[in-house]
Amino acid sequence: MLFRSLDEADVDLNPRIGLTYIKRGEQPLVLTPGKNVKYYIGGTLNSRTGKVLYAHGPRKNSDLFIDSLHVINNAYRRAKIIHLVLDNYINHKSGKSKKALETFGGRIQLHFLPPYSPEHNPIERLWKQMHDHVTRNHRHKDMLSLWKDIVRFLSDRSEEHTSELQSHLNL
Repeated sequence: MLFRSLDEADVDLNPRIGLTYIKRGEQPLVLTPGKNVKYYIGGTLNSRTGKVLYAHGPRKNSDLFIDSLHVINNAYRRAKIIHLVLDNYINHKSGKSKKALETFGGRIQLHFLPPYSPEHNPIERLWKQMHDHVTRNHRHKDMLSLWKDIVRFLSDRSEEHTSELQSHLNL
């Protein structure tokens, strides 16, 4: 039995503006490339191991959710049942999503959080860290370079949790 949390996050080429450290009297330069470009990530987090899996795409819709389910299914072929903790976003309950879930033969089971309770979904903390460290006040001129930093962040984060767990377990 395997438990994972699942959620989607928005990635905008126009940076999120937020607090940052600056020296007194200096003004940081934050680039705004003009027309915003949006991209989306559907990720899952194994709270026990810290392993991050994700799918991505140009729309935050049922297809992104279904792609995330396939990524999880392929990564955990040996698991008999995969339990996903997620919010009540409409794409998670759409007819298309329900039909896709049936193709997994009950192997992937969804557990919905109460409405308006993102603090109960561990992956929300990962998205906050991603925005804090990558997308806030960034200086990327195109989505490809921003996306590379996001992939690097997620990879580093997953490896960091794995090594923390290994040292904790003395592996």
